[in-house]
Amino acid sequence: MTTPVTPTTSSSTSGPTTVSGLGSGIQWGDIVDATIRAQEARDLTPITNDIEARARQKTAWTQLQALTQTLNDTARLIRRAGFGGYTANVPTSATSGRALLTASATLNAVAGTYRVEVAQLADTAKLAGNNVANTGAALGVSGNFTLNGATISVVTTDTLLDLQQKLNDANTGATPTGVTATVVSDGGTAGRLVLTANASGSTGITLRDGTGGIAREVGLFDSRTKPISSATQAAAIALGLSISPPPATIRVGNRLITADLAVDSIASIAAKINAAGGSASVEPEQYGNQTRFRLVTDGNVSAVVGDAGSQAVIDALGFAAGQSGTVKQTVSTGVYTDSSDAVVTTMTALAGLKLDGATTALAVGDAINIRGFRGDGTAITVGLVVGSSDTMQSLLDKINDATTGFGSGARPASASLGADGRVRMADSVGGASRLTMSLAITHADGTSGSLGATSITTAGRARELQQGKDAILRVDGRELTRSSNNITDAIGGVTLALTTAEPGTSIDVAINRDIDGSLTAVQKFADAYNAIRAFSDTQRTSGSALYGNTSLRGIVDSFTSALRTSVSANVTYSKLALTGVTLDRNGLLVVDRDALKTAIAAKPLEVEALFGFSGIGGAFVIATDAVTQYGTGTISTQTQSIASATTRLKARQVNAQRRLDEKRTSLVAQFTKMETAIATLNQRGSVITSSIKALQSSG
Repeated sequence: MTTPVTPTTSSSTSGPTTVSGLGSGIQWGDIVDATIRAQEARDLTPITNDIEARARQKTAWTQLQALTQTLNDTARLIRRAGFGGYTANVPTSATSGRALLTASATLNAVAGTYRVEVAQLADTAKLAGNNVANTGAALGVSGNFTLNGATISVVTTDTLLDLQQKLNDANTGATPTGVTATVVSDGGTAGRLVLTANASGSTGITLRDGTGGIAREVGLFDSRTKPISSATQAAAIALGLSISPPPATIRVGNRLITADLAVDSIASIAAKINAAGGSASVEPEQYGNQTRFRLVTDGNVSAVVGDAGSQAVIDALGFAAGQSGTVKQTVSTGVYTDSSDAVVTTMTALAGLKLDGATTALAVGDAINIRGFRGDGTAITVGLVVGSSDTMQSLLDKINDATTGFGSGARPASASLGADGRVRMADSVGGASRLTMSLAITHADGTSGSLGATSITTAGRARELQQGKDAILRVDGRELTRSSNNITDAIGGVTLALTTAEPGTSIDVAINRDIDGSLTAVQKFADAYNAIRAFSDTQRTSGSALYGNTSLRGIVDSFTSALRTSVSANVTYSKLALTGVTLDRNGLLVVDRDALKTAIAAKPLEVEALFGFSGIGGAFVIATDAVTQYGTGTISTQTQSIASATTRLKARQVNAQRRLDEKRTSLVAQFTKMETAIATLNQRGSVITSSIKALQSSG
């Protein structure tokens, strides 16, 4: 018995795609495949081939777009003024061998040699305040000051860290101060306020103290009196006061002293401030043809609440915000008393001295060894063997000796005895200091003792860590002052970066055309042009993506035409070939570097014009822009056309494929029916044959 046919199917949702002839022995699937292949070759394959051809065309146009953009870029490089650029030759100082500056030339430079002297470098201003024991503790003062025009207000609860934040807040917004505040740690909770100008120049920080003397309270200024005719007369007399303020207590920093202007001179008031642990001095100054004196002290001077005469004393002396300047380091000993515990004077004998209430056992014949360092770090070693007539003045004279003591050298220090019995020694120069002193004893019996080591009562420091300065330079004898070390307007088209000041030394800065840069720029242009010609040649063979394309031919022709651009105003080099840039027999640009170098050296402006806006560079920028411009350029219109055609072709491809699928389905269905009918007939024939055989067997 013959098995019925079971059609073979695929995963297509349209039903069976092929059928086998198990019943009939006919290869229906081969017939279907052959039929579909024939129709596919006629209806679908041409469309697919056309889509693939369009894709290759698009790829080719994309390649040409990139090549043309490179040509455009190189054309812009040769089109610009000074297309090869300029080089700057900056020698070092013939005096010191140091580099005084660097220079960079732009395309707008003018070749030449310029004599430059760097007299001064620009610097940023930086101010530092005094040490505050706890930067997180309330300052306890109120008032204001102005920083570069901005008012900074302080309340009694503000800490130094709060003040830092207020200062930095003022350096924001539409009108920033241009100054950054930082609290610099001095160890533990201690620190100081540092103000730094954000830019260099002489006007970096303008600070004015206001109410409450806040800028002086944090140590940015000193306080100083008005000019006074005498440092040693009673202040009231030296000031010419008819009525002297009553004695009163005034606050100097965080110390209180009593001043009686009817008795005290500014020198004695300074001594009182120093005795209280502060820092004060009397400074002479010229006043017309006279010498007058000011009392200068670190920190703010303010009235004491509850003391009615306090403000009157301050007003009479004329205390006001002074200068940034420096603070001189001061060191002091303990308190010296005599054997009866009376505070010593300069007349007190050295034998029998006590230190801070304890005996030193100092006796005649003992040696006092004075050791230490001056402010500049120079070691001092001097001594005194105590005689029966030696007094505290003898000790001071030995300490201050101008030959071997602290009074010697380029940075001497000076010691004095205060009314409180302490010896104080002050550096002669403000700022960072290494000033120290110790007074050791070697007794006559060989044992040792001490008159004590000094402690720093006022640390030497500079309020003005850096002075804001303008740069000063001279170019060909013309002096220029600028706030920055980067100078762009001293030499046309050249930026000078000043690095070292060396007044009196001039160097010759040479600005020359960068001929090698010019040659490189032209060679890159030639390479870009040749790359397009090479691309065009590959498209001239049959079967290439753009074979026979008239638009491609038009593009190449436009570039060739641009090469023929001439500049009639040029006398010597009016055409490209005259500079050594020519086309060879294959249509490729060849650059004769020697000929081009000769042309640039001989007529730089003519060569620049030939490659410039009205010459080759300008012509190529126009020609390449016409090719690459989005939307309207030749390549853009070509790719748009390809995209539109591809969209239409893909729609036709889908329709053709659908018809093929429908045809296959139809053929399979037809042949399946035929196979089924044959199978049925075969079954019936088998039944009849069996019946006949049965009848024959029974008969």
